[in-house]
Amino acid sequence: MGRDLDELARRERLEYFRAWRAKNKDRVKKSNAEYWKRRAEKRLAEEQHGGKPNDQ
Repeated sequence: MGRDLDELARRERLEYFRAWRAKNKDRVKKSNAEYWKRRAEKRLAEEQHGGKPNDQ
């Protein structure tokens, strides 16, 4: 029973966030752009300081 409940909760969460992203496409796009900008800045900083960028 616990696994069924966990699976149902996971599906509900996925459905909720999928709907939220569909309603807030502009926020999702902005957030993704900011994430990739920070990631690029981090990589540049690591390369300038001679460090090897970590793969994630």
